[in-house]
Amino acid sequence: MIVQFVGFITNLGFDEFVVKWEPFTKRLMNKHGDMMLQEQVEKKSRFKYVSQHEWPQEDFQYAFMEGRRSETFPEHFVKVVQAGGYSPVQIEYKQSDNGLIKVMAFIGHNENDINFYKQLSTRHHLNIYEAYYESCTYGYILEFFTKESQAEDLFRQLNDRIGVEAGMYKESLVPHV
Repeated sequence: MIVQFVGFITNLGFDEFVVKWEPFTKRLMNKHGDMMLQEQVEKKSRFKYVSQHEWPQEDFQYAFMEGRRSETFPEHFVKVVQAGGYSPVQIEYKQSDNGLIKVMAFIGHNENDINFYKQLSTRHHLNIYEAYYESCTYGYILEFFTKESQAEDLFRQLNDRIGVEAGMYKESLVPHV
């Protein structure tokens, strides 16, 4: 399986964003892939929305928008950032409910100590995705699932680390595309 991550930088509210996001997702998805849209919980991170698309490795399509890694939805005040395709290295948890908060960490290519993240005491579950291609924006993308009472502390620890962009997200219900 390959997971494609796409970040969206915008000030649009959820309902307005989804209407503009749907046509791009329809172009990307086919019967072989699954997707999830995540909305920022706190306004502290770069991406207000993160789209996650899972593909069987043989059906992987690295093309949410054709051309450059960074685009915009024409005339809609949305910057699209292609993070790239990532291979799951460790999957401990698949759902973002049950009272747990998802903290995502986008880790730069210069990070060599992945064990640092595995040892953080404020996490419950950790999913690790490693860049599938050298041209991916990040070396790793991590999903931490933690108690709400510990989420802010984990978020701070991650953002204090050089080369890490972190954000808190919740899975958003979107119309079936």
